[in-house]
Amino acid sequence: MTYLIGKWRVAEAMQFNDEKCQMEWTGIETILAKEDQDKETIMLLNTVVIFQEDGTIDFLCPLPEGVSQAEIDAALASGRLKLKDGMMQMDQKHWKEDDGKILADTGAEGEVLGEKVGPWEEVKVVDGDKIEIMMYRLKRAE
Repeated sequence: MTYLIGKWRVAEAMQFNDEKCQMEWTGIETILAKEDQDKETIMLLNTVVIFQEDGTIDFLCPLPEGVSQAEIDAALASGRLKLKDGMMQMDQKHWKEDDGKILADTGAEGEVLGEKVGPWEEVKVVDGDKIEIMMYRLKRAE
């Protein structure tokens, strides 16, 4: 599916709304504006997701602030770090087309409420310009 191919950025994430006592989609600007955000959440919200024609999905994050070039070089030499487009490659998964649906390997497998679940989750198109996967809505990156 050529629509999917390319770079995507997180636009919204599913967050718990304390006032409404429910989960809801929240724009990343709103989430990042909160002063108490931890570094891990900030890193996840700055992830770039690249769907490639070969059926792979790369998850890239910016390098953390304050990391020296020597630390980067050492991590690259040890194999603990891979760089792509100047960003850290956090993970690589796969996507496929099955019965007219686009499925992405989330890596999650096990049981939910007593039912066995597999790693493949449908990638849904939302509002015509966003896709939804797991707890994130992504918008095409320019």
